[in-house]
Amino acid sequence: MNKLKQDELPTAIIRQLSMFQLMGLPALRKKFKELYGFETGCTKVDSLRRRLAFRVQELHFGGLTEREEQKMEDSIKNDPVILGSKIAEKKPKPLLHGTRLVRIWKGKKYEVTLCDEGKFEYNGIFFKSLSAVAKAITGTHWNGKTFFGVK
Repeated sequence: MNKLKQDELPTAIIRQLSMFQLMGLPALRKKFKELYGFETGCTKVDSLRRRLAFRVQELHFGGLTEREEQKMEDSIKNDPVILGSKIAEKKPKPLLHGTRLVRIWKGKKYEVTLCDEGKFEYNGIFFKSLSAVAKAITGTHWNGKTFFGVK
């Protein structure tokens, strides 16, 4: 469907879209249920306004044909990048035994070694997780992978 300019939209649609700008969250959620037939979990006013505007135009001008919907479904199944916002999930490579992780924090160098059974050795002490090592170093809770730069 071609994009329409605002002056090409019927007055009734323009009026509805304008009303969405005046509505608060409860009214938008009620309108969502009315137009979509189910309740939304969305709590962002701008997002609801966009979704409602789309629905009003879809109902007036028509949605995708069955052929277009099937083509879209096929492309989603075959494309690892879905609509440019999601990158196909890649399994992270596991850290190998003996891997050393080094972090300089507050001017001091810290080294951690991955040992057998998934334990981490730091300063002669064994820890069950990188987060536990990070907490021992900093004194506060950290995500261990973030602290050591492991992706």
